Amino acid sequence: MPNNCPADVEINELDSEVMEKILKIISKTTIGIDCFFNSDFSAVIDPERLLLELIHLRQSGLKLRLITDISMKDISFYREIVKYFDVRHLDLVACNIILVDGTEFLAYLSTAQNKTRLLHVSDQSFVSAQRFLFDSIWRIALPFKEKIKEIEYGHEKSFTNNITKPLEILGLIRRSITSSIEEILVLFSEYEVLTYSEEAGILNLLQDATSRGIKVRVIVYSENNRIKDKLKVIFNKKFPNVSVQYLQKALQTKMTTMIFDRRTFLDISTVVKSNQNFERIIGPSVYSNNEIKISSLISIFEFLWIQSDIDNQKIIKEVYFQLFKGFNLQDESYKRNWTFEADKQQK
Repeated sequence: MPNNCPADVEINELDSEVMEKILKIISKTTIGIDCFFNSDFSAVIDPERLLLELIHLRQSGLKLRLITDISMKDISFYREIVKYFDVRHLDLVACNIILVDGTEFLAYLSTAQNKTRLLHVSDQSFVSAQRFLFDSIWRIALPFKEKIKEIEYGHEKSFTNNITKPLEILGLIRRSITSSIEEILVLFSEYEVLTYSEEAGILNLLQDATSRGIKVRVIVYSENNRIKDKLKVIFNKKFPNVSVQYLQKALQTKMTTMIFDRRTFLDISTVVKSNQNFERIIGPSVYSNNEIKISSLISIFEFLWIQSDIDNQKIIKEVYFQLFKGFNLQDESYKRNWTFEADKQQK
């Protein structure tokens, strides 16, 4: 440490010992960590070791916030980061800073000789000012989901792709689920397809998506109460965070439709046969981001969701009606005279 530095300020050139010190400071976090990272932070920070420690803290229930400059080339990376961090975007972030519990300040400094040094400050007045600055910027920074929409809508042209290879379709389903950031809607016109989807691990992916804060809703046609009860047991036991509605009336088309973030959809034709797997029952499919078609599919999904909910309420009413049908219940009225005695004599 240079002699002219106060006791609560350290400046060190980065080496393995400094990295160990950083990890030691971070490991003592009790509240949360706030970070500014620029788009090239991996050049000066050991991302693998640092992120592993930060992810461990998040899994322990601590709060992690990150402000960074998200670009098109970084989307896939930040889709993984957002599983553990609350991420917001700010243009031209030019620093790499870590604030630990609002009590420790760590900053990576680049010198004219292209060397990287670490500034560590524990002075409370300085760290509090930096925390205030972070909170102020956090309020105006663009939420991750909004930035992703802005990037993808701005760069992605309208497309409609016809896909015939089952393995390609299955891979597309998996990628679309894992890359979704907000909402997934799925309509199964045949309950057998849902069963095969479970065997293929698709329902597991949907359940995993809910753990990232993604809203997942599924509608499935169940031709009788026995099948419906069987499906309910499966979802309650294995996929409790996936919202499900059950259709009583069969749909005219044998299709499985998936809508991802209300931005893209996949229409999968299916031919259900016994003793098959998901790859063998799926046929030609359409993958598209056509806005008109997506709006139409969403409207159909929402209508069926409401209709199935109404049908379910009718069933509940009928059950109650049958339950009390055998009782000779009569209308009765009850009266009570709400009068009060005069106040007792004062003692």
